[in-house]
Amino acid sequence: MNENDSVLAITNLYKKILKREPDKTGLYFFVAQLKTKDLTLEDIENILSQSDEAKSLNDYSHYSEKYWNDLETVTKYKNKLATGNENTHWVKDILERFKEYLPFENVLVVGCGNGWLERQLCDLGIGKHFDAFDMSEKYINEAEELKESRDIDYFLDDINSMIKIEDNKYDAVFNFAVLHHATEVDNALHKLAKCLKSTGLMFNEEYVGPARNQYSDDHLNSMLEIMSDLPEKFRSKVGFLRPPLANFRVEPSEAIHSDLILPLIPKYFDIVYQRNLNGGIAYQILHNNIQEYENSNTESEKWLEYLLKEDSKLSKENKVPILFWYGVCKPKTKY
Repeated sequence: MNENDSVLAITNLYKKILKREPDKTGLYFFVAQLKTKDLTLEDIENILSQSDEAKSLNDYSHYSEKYWNDLETVTKYKNKLATGNENTHWVKDILERFKEYLPFENVLVVGCGNGWLERQLCDLGIGKHFDAFDMSEKYINEAEELKESRDIDYFLDDINSMIKIEDNKYDAVFNFAVLHHATEVDNALHKLAKCLKSTGLMFNEEYVGPARNQYSDDHLNSMLEIMSDLPEKFRSKVGFLRPPLANFRVEPSEAIHSDLILPLIPKYFDIVYQRNLNGGIAYQILHNNIQEYENSNTESEKWLEYLLKEDSKLSKENKVPILFWYGVCKPKTKY
């Protein structure tokens, strides 16, 4: 194998296993090892597959991430924004706010993950029969095991295709943070509108901030300014507040066109209820950084309260973008 063939073969292994181009150091090392026959391509494939980087990619799950709403105080903050009551999540709020629609006969849950949402909706009596899909066979299998006797049908499908979704079938659709993974948001919204009956409703809690979380310089500076007020132990440990684009190789669809969701919803839906859930300050600072705030003491409560106060203030003043949104929509009669 000549050097050009070696470079190409190793590059392909990096793309296949690590989802990225090889770094120069790694590339030149492996090319040299092939040349001296100290390693074969199979050896290099095994080395890359067993690396910590490959393991982290393979083990990646949104359930292993730590988000701001894993904190009870943040949950209450979002509840108050969504429903007006810090102790009432928007799911339970449906029981009163949309009680004339209940129970929904047929419900679709898109991107269901391990099935927590449809189990909760079923147990509350919000729906009778549920169809739920995810593109991950692992999650579908887990959801099947957890559904017990609930009337839920699971199947594999993708928000970008939804080839198994029938038109005019559902009384309600639930989208919990799945639309921001759609590569064709317009097409996804069109299909979701078509699958609803004319009297149906779509419930959404969604990330609607900048695509790829590429916050503007002004937004980034606002976060940095607020974070500088925090004691060191409460500051982000991630090392950045604007994620490098290279990070998205772990989840290529993450927030790919999130900025298009709100502009496109009115094309296919009329919004009947909506609330901003903010997040422009607190979300990124708290992402994978909640450990110190989980300690229930005066200091942690003080600084978390400060973060959420600034989050609310700068959101209301339009100094930072709204990152999260809760909205209930009905399909337009014509689109």
